[in-house]
Amino acid sequence: MDFSAIEIWPLLAGLGLFLFGMYMLEEALKAMAGRSFKKFLRKHTNHPIKAVFSGTLVTAILQSSSMVSLLVMSFAGAGIIGLKNGIGMILGANLGTTMTGWIVSLVGFKLDIGSFILPFLAIGGLGIIFLKSERLSQISKFLMGFSFMFLGLDYMQNGFEVFAEHIDFSFFKGQSPILFVAIGLVLSAAIQSSSAAMMIFLSSLSAGLITVEQGFYLVIGGDLGTTVTAIIGTINANSIRKKVGWSQFTFNAFNGIIAILFLPFYFYLIFDLIQIKDPLIGLVTFHSFFNLTGILLLLPFLNRFTQLIDKLVSTKENKKAKNLMLANPEESHAAIEALHMESITFLKKAIHVNQLYFYLEKESKENVNAAYFYLKEYETEIVSFHIQLQQHPLNAEEVNTINHLIASVRNATLSTKDLKDVKHNIDELKSSVADNLYGFYKKIRKNQDKFNKELSLLLENIDTIGFPDIEQLNDFQKELHEEEIESLYELLKRQGELEINSSTLFNLTREINNSNESMIRSMTYLINKQ
Repeated sequence: MDFSAIEIWPLLAGLGLFLFGMYMLEEALKAMAGRSFKKFLRKHTNHPIKAVFSGTLVTAILQSSSMVSLLVMSFAGAGIIGLKNGIGMILGANLGTTMTGWIVSLVGFKLDIGSFILPFLAIGGLGIIFLKSERLSQISKFLMGFSFMFLGLDYMQNGFEVFAEHIDFSFFKGQSPILFVAIGLVLSAAIQSSSAAMMIFLSSLSAGLITVEQGFYLVIGGDLGTTVTAIIGTINANSIRKKVGWSQFTFNAFNGIIAILFLPFYFYLIFDLIQIKDPLIGLVTFHSFFNLTGILLLLPFLNRFTQLIDKLVSTKENKKAKNLMLANPEESHAAIEALHMESITFLKKAIHVNQLYFYLEKESKENVNAAYFYLKEYETEIVSFHIQLQQHPLNAEEVNTINHLIASVRNATLSTKDLKDVKHNIDELKSSVADNLYGFYKKIRKNQDKFNKELSLLLENIDTIGFPDIEQLNDFQKELHEEEIESLYELLKRQGELEINSSTLFNLTREINNSNESMIRSMTYLINKQ
């Protein structure tokens, strides 16, 4: 056994290229599909059978069951699709992900990939650089992703052939099948891609490193390992997302057990009855067959399976809207008071997030993006309560009150969104080596600190302030904005060309002003709740 002749880098480079190609492919498809893709999912998941077909089709196109699983979890968590139909899509995703194996076995091992892929690399690479159209640029990115996937396959194929020449794999003989299931599980979980794991299994089989039967067990383990992505997605998620995520693990475990029990039958069916001669085709046929079998066995009992998941997975929520947890929407007076208190708390959190954008929270290690998305989930809980409240009898005054409170919450969120859109510009100013630009950053940072402190002071005295106080805050904000514009004009007059485009700087000050105006509107709605 000559280990010195083995090169690990071609194998790792091949895996890296394959995964990067899949990433580019997914990003391009998501960008090209956009809203129409989401509308398709919503329209075609209103029945379990349609949901299975949709899950299969979307996964076959995107080449990633993990991404589809996370997407389904998001849709189900947001209430766009129901739990049962979400589980139906997960079942279909398992079948759709087998398409990668078919493409690799039918095309990848039959061509001179190095020569075949060159035109796609050329067109894709040049298109990304020179094509200005967004759609053509995304098509070019799609071609690059496709090219990198097959280029990675070529590296992997050659690398495994070297392995086969220099390593004695006879120690695999007589090993327990569970060992191969475990290897497949760990590999798929580690790279979080059953498609990439399948490519490795096929390359190993092609190079003669494993037998077809060992490949069967590896594939079973690989399907179970890919559920790790969905399980990770359940962390800190709401109960529906948790149920969808764990349903994939439960189904894949059930599917794997059935496949192991009936593996001799599958072997007979594929190689004796259908008489498939190519071991690579045999392996991907098995992958498709046992996933299809699992779907056919479970689909008639989908209602009961959904009920089982509903009972097994905890529904305990980590609620963000603490004031609304015990409020009863049927008791309008108490519910509105709880909504009022929650709106004040929400506004305080929004101010905190805005402070983070300018690094004004001392010794804070909180990630501003995480804080922003926490705020969005917080808003969703408040809006959900608002909708429940509207479903009960309310008089005109009560309707006016809750509408003003929800408008306050939405404007606070809009304020943080404006700053999120220009965060990269704020960071660019903060890290600028030009003293004048860094000085401008310190000015807007100082002004934001002043504005947020005045805003927080009013919020602490929300029961005693009135519209004159809001007008005073508005005038103060206008003075700060005018001061920043004057400083910017002075900066441009003295310096001329800057390392940051002048239009970018004007856009930054405008967005900061819009953010502050949204906060003022939020306060106005809050005190005008009656």
